[in-house]
Amino acid sequence: MDKDKLSPREAALLAEARREAAARKEPPAAPAPGQVQPQVEAKPAPTAAERLAVLMDEEREQTQERKKKMRRRGLMISGGILAFFVLWLLTAFRKRR
Repeated sequence: MDKDKLSPREAALLAEARREAAARKEPPAAPAPGQVQPQVEAKPAPTAAERLAVLMDEEREQTQERKKKMRRRGLMISGGILAFFVLWLLTAFRKRR
């Protein structure tokens, strides 16, 4: 790219992008002498059985939540139908009197 053909705005954007790229390439700064750097312990990769157990637990939780929602909705719908029936009975008996 020829720098003479770039506008000042484009040159500023290009310089900023180069600074960001250089910052990404630099290794992280060492901690100060008084600070302790936390050590990350490498965890062994989970086995297939462990991954399956985790997936089954998550699926079980989702299923339990879905069942709770269905029960709640079922009670609300049943209550609504019962209330509608009671209102219908009340209006039916009042008309006969």
